[in-house]
Amino acid sequence: MNNPFEFGRELGTGELVDRHSEVAEVVQTVDQGAKLFLIGPRRFGKTSILKAAEDRLGQTRAVVLRFDAESYPSLDLLVTNLIADAAKHLKGPVERVGEQMRSFFSRLRPELTFNVTQDSWSAKLGLSVTSNPQGHAALLVDALNGLETLATAQPKNRPVGLIIDEFQKIIEMGGPQAESQIRAAIQRHKRVGYVFAGSKTRMLTAMTMDVARPFYRLGTVRFLGPVPTLDFEAFLTAKFQGSGFRIESPTPIQKILELAENVPYNVQMLAHACWNKLRSRPARPTPVLSSIVVRESMNLLVRQYDPFYTQTWAGLTSIQQKALIAVIEEDGLRLQSQKVAEFIGKGASTVKRSLDLLTDKDILREQQFKGGVQLRFEDPFFSQWIRALPANVTGFFSITQTK
Repeated sequence: MNNPFEFGRELGTGELVDRHSEVAEVVQTVDQGAKLFLIGPRRFGKTSILKAAEDRLGQTRAVVLRFDAESYPSLDLLVTNLIADAAKHLKGPVERVGEQMRSFFSRLRPELTFNVTQDSWSAKLGLSVTSNPQGHAALLVDALNGLETLATAQPKNRPVGLIIDEFQKIIEMGGPQAESQIRAAIQRHKRVGYVFAGSKTRMLTAMTMDVARPFYRLGTVRFLGPVPTLDFEAFLTAKFQGSGFRIESPTPIQKILELAENVPYNVQMLAHACWNKLRSRPARPTPVLSSIVVRESMNLLVRQYDPFYTQTWAGLTSIQQKALIAVIEEDGLRLQSQKVAEFIGKGASTVKRSLDLLTDKDILREQQFKGGVQLRFEDPFFSQWIRALPANVTGFFSITQTK
């Protein structure tokens, strides 16, 4: 029997826990030629949502182009791949498709080549970055305008969508003017549906919610939260019981969610480890999922990732290390208090600066909580690793002992 708990890859529509409304909203955005910003932390299944939506749209006549911006070191490479992928969706003789693409993206003067063996297109821009006085972002704008021209040439029942994951990378590569340049273009587009997703929650929230920024009210903004606890409990219970395992009472399922802090990727990883541990035991008597099994599996994962966590920890200053301990002790709240400042041994401004740097390093993330902001670990298992450190390694007392 295969382990039913998957992580580390894009999940298909039938493998997602909940997320039905998120997938439906992405599909609707493309169908209607609208604009959507999907903002969610890493490990929350954002990429799988986008894939599930792409799969569903692929069952229709839709033209869907999906890219991860972090996979491209420069915008001109993203643009050439956008043009090549668009060519794949056009039907007809190679010469005819090439002629259409040169017409749709005329400002970029693309040169297209079709590989018969691989059944794929490649593109090269006739207009280089250096020959464009407005730089990299202008190339992307020209590509978006070309995509709108392509969409307009399609039948009305054939929607066209562009999905860009880790969209904040586009802005970083395009420079300060990229936001206003992109907005100026796509606010006039009526046929292409745009879905811009990203995991830099603080950056994307400011980008879309700040009235002074170009993307303010450009489209719908959806924040991706944790999977509802009851849905996750039902999913985990069904998978363990479906594998022939018993579940101890009180349920250790809640322990899995607690240790993984309801982060979908980590929940699946810990459940995967628990399943493997149970599977390695004799079939008789029936293996039982217990809180002890969950804790042993958690310890195993922490040991497996010890070299990575050790390297991360060693690369931090003592102030940043203490700040992480404070996040654990205070559950990410009240971190500007005098107690925290005394524990770290620095003023409130230094504490805030350290926490901001840890967020920039993708070690911490911000989460909206009861009208405020709570700091959480991007990887909840790193916090478990820190908790397991002996006092003589950290050299710190618990914050609760600070006077």
